[in-house]
Amino acid sequence: MFRSLLTRNSQLTRPVTPQRFLGCAFESTVAEQKLVAYPYFINRTRFQTLPVYTDIRNAGTRTLTLVRRIDGDVEALRNDLAAALEDNTVEIRKVSRQIVIRGNRINEVREWLTKKGF
Repeated sequence: MFRSLLTRNSQLTRPVTPQRFLGCAFESTVAEQKLVAYPYFINRTRFQTLPVYTDIRNAGTRTLTLVRRIDGDVEALRNDLAAALEDNTVEIRKVSRQIVIRGNRINEVREWLTKKGF
């Protein structure tokens, strides 16, 4: 009896593939990732969103925008991002490989990264 339950369950379950698990989010990000040919790469989170965050400090008087999960040349990404935002306040945290931008620029950064194909 136990053996028959095992064979029934194994016949009913389908293998989990990334396309089946993530659905349309997987297809769009795979297509975008193949087009990217830069010296840096920004990995998406496990929910397939861009890793751009807002950090509020000093009781709400200082707002920072953080870009995380960077692979490759962080300096090249900083230069491209500073040129796109026309802002010299783009800094690098070398230990954590993050980019810090003064102000709440989260929408601009996400839009720029999406246009670049990340």
